[in-house]
Amino acid sequence: MIAVVQFVRQFLIDGFERGDYTYGTLHVVSIALMLVSIPLLVLHYRKQTEEVVRRDLVILAWITLFFYIIRRGVEVYQGKPLVEAYWPFYLCNVNTVGLSLLLIFDIRKGRDFFLVTGMSGAILMFVVPEGVFNDRYLTLQIFESLLSHYMIFIVPIILFTTRRHDLDVRNAWQAVLGLLLVLFNVEFLQELVTGRYVDYLFLSGPIDLSLWGIPQVFVMLFLAILYVYLVYALDYVFTGRWILSSTEPLRKKG
Repeated sequence: MIAVVQFVRQFLIDGFERGDYTYGTLHVVSIALMLVSIPLLVLHYRKQTEEVVRRDLVILAWITLFFYIIRRGVEVYQGKPLVEAYWPFYLCNVNTVGLSLLLIFDIRKGRDFFLVTGMSGAILMFVVPEGVFNDRYLTLQIFESLLSHYMIFIVPIILFTTRRHDLDVRNAWQAVLGLLLVLFNVEFLQELVTGRYVDYLFLSGPIDLSLWGIPQVFVMLFLAILYVYLVYALDYVFTGRWILSSTEPLRKKG
């Protein structure tokens, strides 16, 4: 019984063997599982009805939100202020909470922002997981981080490939507006809410993106907006809608 209690405490709070295990066994296995699951899930859900796809994604959203809440409850137990623990500042946290709620309540408006930006954050986490794999073995913190990032990556993939959600370039402004709100949330609202500043957007990260004296924040914002429109363009190309759009004027003339 004591061993079980100790294991649970290590999983939830203390950890097993702390250290930097980036690209260690756990990290590599998580990437492999993600890559293997993508084609399997795409092939599976392309055969399913919209009701089945929606049901399964809602279940995933509930599970993800549950562990999101539990992990931050542990952080509060460890002394982290309540608001700072639960208020989403990281872009990926915003996506996790926002996309989960939109799926659970079946809200369509505003989905483009979460579907487009969520994928980028998830990919970056798996490639450059700063501070994520801080234990040799799986802990609640690592599991929740993997789950939430996997969710905001696989949900857009499933919705796009099954055509359950089509990106409309006329809604691109929503994604851009969302990015500006995330920037406002971190750079201005954060200090009002928590009384301190943390670089949640990695604007002072190890990679210097400042060009010709232009502050890095503006360069990163420009690249983020460029990424948004690139995703829309790729979606139009892969779904063949760019062909339909380009031939529409000819059809009207005919």
